[in-house]
Amino acid sequence: MCKNATKTAAALMAAIEPTIKSLLAATGQLNTPNGIAAMNAYDAALLAVQNWTPGTTAQNVLQLMNAFTAVFDTLPLPPNVALYVNIITAGITAVIAILTANSPAPASLLTHEDTQAMHQAAVAADAAAKVQVLVPGFKRSIFHSPESQYNTAWNNACDTNPVEGIGKV
Repeated sequence: MCKNATKTAAALMAAIEPTIKSLLAATGQLNTPNGIAAMNAYDAALLAVQNWTPGTTAQNVLQLMNAFTAVFDTLPLPPNVALYVNIITAGITAVIAILTANSPAPASLLTHEDTQAMHQAAVAADAAAKVQVLVPGFKRSIFHSPESQYNTAWNNACDTNPVEGIGKV
């Protein structure tokens, strides 16, 4: 799926970080116990992504990604930032898909000769569907990096749904 899955996933995670901080700062959550817990969980997930080796199981990394998501989902965020929350969630969904698709295929698929390719295609299709639900109108491009596409989606949200304190990246 990716020539350099670790670099791709880590670059997308790096693009997500300033948007999380912007969202937390704009909503007054950045320096609260919940905001600090979210950033600590994010930092742990980022470090795990950066240290992951494609072709090996990403189970531990996925657990840390899910731990971040669990903390992020508990933040008391106002409804007017839902689009930004969805973009962050879509970015995390994409990182999880990169990790999953570039990990060994599940044992249940091992009877077919094209197992890994089928696994990657299924993961990519599932992630694309989830991202489309979270960010309707998002157009995936093979010509732009995932972090560039993420930043474009964020900046478009800033243009179409401005919220005080949330800025472009």
